[in-house]
Amino acid sequence: MKICFAGDVFLGGDLLKKPCSNLVESSVYNNADMRVVNLEQPISDNVHVEDKCTLYTGSYALDQLKELNINTVNLAHNHIQDKGLAAISETAGHLESAKIGHFGAGSDLASAKQPYWLTEDLAILGYCEFSKPYLKQIAVADEKVPGVNPLRLESIMYDLDRLPIGKKAILYFHWGMEHVWLPPADDISLVKLLLEDNRVVTIIGMHAHRVQGVVNHAGKQAYMCLGNFIFPNFYIEPPVQILYPTEEIKKNTKYITRMYHAVYKITYKKWRWVNRVSLILEFCTNTSSIKPTFVVQDDNFPRVRELKGIGLIFYSVFFNVLRFLYTLPKPIYSVIWKIHAFEVTTTWRLQIKWFQLRQLGIKDFLKKTVNYVQRKF
Repeated sequence: MKICFAGDVFLGGDLLKKPCSNLVESSVYNNADMRVVNLEQPISDNVHVEDKCTLYTGSYALDQLKELNINTVNLAHNHIQDKGLAAISETAGHLESAKIGHFGAGSDLASAKQPYWLTEDLAILGYCEFSKPYLKQIAVADEKVPGVNPLRLESIMYDLDRLPIGKKAILYFHWGMEHVWLPPADDISLVKLLLEDNRVVTIIGMHAHRVQGVVNHAGKQAYMCLGNFIFPNFYIEPPVQILYPTEEIKKNTKYITRMYHAVYKITYKKWRWVNRVSLILEFCTNTSSIKPTFVVQDDNFPRVRELKGIGLIFYSVFFNVLRFLYTLPKPIYSVIWKIHAFEVTTTWRLQIKWFQLRQLGIKDFLKKTVNYVQRKF
């Protein structure tokens, strides 16, 4: 059997209630026997929305999942609670009614830890990192509280130990910093440790919104981040919540950002090219072999095609560069990662401040900056 693993999928924004039958032009995806993605949203019809950066749709997204022939989704991520904790159970209920599998989050810790069986002998387990400076506001499941399966070594080993004898698992991680090419050094150490476990077949990562490299260890692979697979452009209303505007509001929206950040006026968020390239994996259950394929999403509408030409050459070379960097001794790699993370974070913040300056004008921008500094210190 061939299973296709793809990256982040969001069915709102410009894709809201749009047909999805012909959205993906990839033989690897379309010819697979099963398709697994990271569903970067809750599916909920309740009116409550959390006061945070949000992504969500109503239950009409179920029809789109079916049109995309998606069989199973990961729910262990930082947006699953965007319509409140009750919506986590609601999302699971909607998926079950549509006969779409799910894993990684649930109405309590036991359900969040429940493996989804891809075959009789192969399960998939989902986890979300939490309590990190770069990954916060995570609803972690407890014995009686809805949330995600926590990404901690002891939690993973507990789940692996509960597998029946002779059964194996694919581990699915939502982790790391956003918008960086290199994962933290400790993440590379963790996947190497886990790949040495005979019960672990491979590890697949999400969250960085761009393709990261692969760690080869113990004859197996860990794909650190697949990137955005189907992630449409969308509108943001101040400060950071997703907006579904009227046509009149769309027509009068003057500001466009290629980043993801707080805004002071209604803003149209579009993805950069590096955020529209992703990796899909064709996994053969008979041989446990993995074939990676690069795909790219169109700029103005989330149609996905296989990457070709100069773009494919660039990513093929760069992917191997990342693979090499992951083999460096940890002390050396840690220094490279810290420099890279600092450069990305600093550049990102400066670009955001420049955008906000353009929205507010110098006077209001300085006033808000002074108020922020006074609150901070």
